[in-house]
Amino acid sequence: MIINIKALFKNSLRHFKLFSLFFIICSGLYFIYNVYNINKLHDQYISTLNNVYSAARRFGSFYNNTGTEDLKDGQYLFNDVSVVVNTSTQAKILSTGINKLRLQIDKLTENHIWTVAVFETSAKYSHFDPLRDVYLKLYDHVVLNSIVKNEGLIDTYQSFYGCNIKLTDVYTEQGTGEVLRTVYFPIYNNKKLDALLAIDINNSMFKNMLDNYNRNKMTIININNNNIYQTSKLLPCSEVDPIYLGVNFYTLLKFTFLPSILLMFVYHSLTKIIAKKNFILRYDQMTHFYRRDYYETKLLNQSDFNLLIIDIDYFKKVNDTYGHEIGDEVIRGVTKRINNCIRNNDIAIRWGGEEFMLSFPKMNSEQLTKKAQQICDSIALYPISDIDIKVSIGGISSKKIHFNDAYKAADQALYHSKNNGRNQVTIV
Repeated sequence: MIINIKALFKNSLRHFKLFSLFFIICSGLYFIYNVYNINKLHDQYISTLNNVYSAARRFGSFYNNTGTEDLKDGQYLFNDVSVVVNTSTQAKILSTGINKLRLQIDKLTENHIWTVAVFETSAKYSHFDPLRDVYLKLYDHVVLNSIVKNEGLIDTYQSFYGCNIKLTDVYTEQGTGEVLRTVYFPIYNNKKLDALLAIDINNSMFKNMLDNYNRNKMTIININNNNIYQTSKLLPCSEVDPIYLGVNFYTLLKFTFLPSILLMFVYHSLTKIIAKKNFILRYDQMTHFYRRDYYETKLLNQSDFNLLIIDIDYFKKVNDTYGHEIGDEVIRGVTKRINNCIRNNDIAIRWGGEEFMLSFPKMNSEQLTKKAQQICDSIALYPISDIDIKVSIGGISSKKIHFNDAYKAADQALYHSKNNGRNQVTIV
């Protein structure tokens, strides 16, 4: 019982070490893969916003090339775009451009655009898609100019390489509770600020992009702060609220635990299959002695030999009388007794059906004779499967001799034992 517990403990410890190794490998590689993809995801955020900015800039060209119509004060709806006129004026009808802009940036942001608005610096009219009460309350002439000033968008038409567009910090819209970031693009004409394009983006867009990226790339990147690794980057044309991305330890553990166990079992199964295959190639299945076709080539490369050839006496009679199943039991019994007589480094080969060869390193003729007699006596000591079984043994102890000659001499010694009455040993 104590032996079984020790064996169980050793086996469990071996499996634990194997699992730990695969877990370290899996989690390490998966961690590196996620860190690599964090930079890719940052690039995707930046690329998406840059495409939104490009669409906004193209709208500026549409604005400057659009004519005007006379509108009285009131609210109008053109192609699902609301126009709020505070004072009768000549107004640009921008619904076609706003619809095209909305269609393009909805596709870029996967429908996370909250509102698209165009505010005139004159504050006489504004465009909204859709119209929300919060805009009617907050955006007037003073507020508009304050936004342009506060966001650093004054005279951006002079900028060649800098940002002539601005992404705000994260804020919660009053009245709706929506968490947003706004893209502001001032539209200048002849050095004069004519209008301000505002694109409200749901901040959930970044989480949605993260979820899609994780699903498509099989990553576990997250935006919380409880990470073993974390990095942050400011989004283009913004100065606050960078995007934080990282890898959480517990999530890493969760996603690599089962694959580590699976790999451990696959490895364990493969090693068992390979070991079994190697065993079949090397060893005889019945006796667990070496196979002749495997070991004979090794013997051909030797020059010093202490060989025994063992043959079961009258084995054909055993098979004919008791059947082949009993015959197999006799073979197994004989080889078991042989194994009990030899050392771990001695070589045992099943040379034929009931014939076996033993090769002993570092042994002289006298020792070989004693060993052969020990084996012969051990087999004859008591019956195997209720049958008295005896063996004949022939052997040779010689140096600097080719295997074929050594085998021939040992085989002749075996026949001498058989011809002299069997159950005896002959060593030359």
